[in-house]
Amino acid sequence: MFGWLAAHSTPLCRHVSPTILSRRMRRITPQRLLRTLPDLGVVLYLHATSSAVISEAHPPGLLVAQRAFAPLLDTHWLCATSVVTDDGPREWWECIDRLGRPRARLHLLPDTDYLAWDAVTAPHESDIGPSAGRPGQWLRPNSARVVSFSLCRFAGLYVLDYVPAASLSPLGSRVALHIANAESAVLQK
Repeated sequence: MFGWLAAHSTPLCRHVSPTILSRRMRRITPQRLLRTLPDLGVVLYLHATSSAVISEAHPPGLLVAQRAFAPLLDTHWLCATSVVTDDGPREWWECIDRLGRPRARLHLLPDTDYLAWDAVTAPHESDIGPSAGRPGQWLRPNSARVVSFSLCRFAGLYVLDYVPAASLSPLGSRVALHIANAESAVLQK
C-alpha cells in the first residue's frame, strides 16, 4: 500500500492549491524595533554574515553587542509574513533596509509572546512598503540562533544583546530546528 501511495501521490497532489503568503508591511525605525525586541521573549533570529549586508551608517544612540545583530540597526521596514506549510503555520518578520533589501528574519516560536508579536504589526496594515509591498531577494542565512533579546542603557547608549533561551520548550526546540533546516542555516546553541 505504501509503495502505491508513494508512486501515485504526485498526481493526487496536483489538485492541492498552491501555498499563499500573507504579507503586511510596516514602516519602523531602528530605535522602535530595538525597544520592541525584548518584549517578544524567545524568537528564532536568522541573518546572513556577508559583509555586503552590514551597513556603515548606524543610527545615533544605538549599539549591538553582537555583530550578528548589526542588520537590525539598518531596518526601516518590517514585513510580517505568514504562511501555512506542510509542517503547519509559520510566521516571521523580515527586517528590510531603506533600499528594500531583507537584512534579517525573526521567526515566531511557540514560546514567543504572541500579544507582543501582534502588537508590532497588527494596527499598521495600511503602510505601503518598498517595491509595492514585495521585499527584495532574501540572502541565505549562515546561522540561526534562538534568543531572548535584551536592551540596556550604557553610557548614554542603548545596547542590544541577547540572553540564551534556556527556557525553550521541547516543541519550540523542534520548530526552531525545523525552520533552521528549511533555511539551510546552522542552528547555534
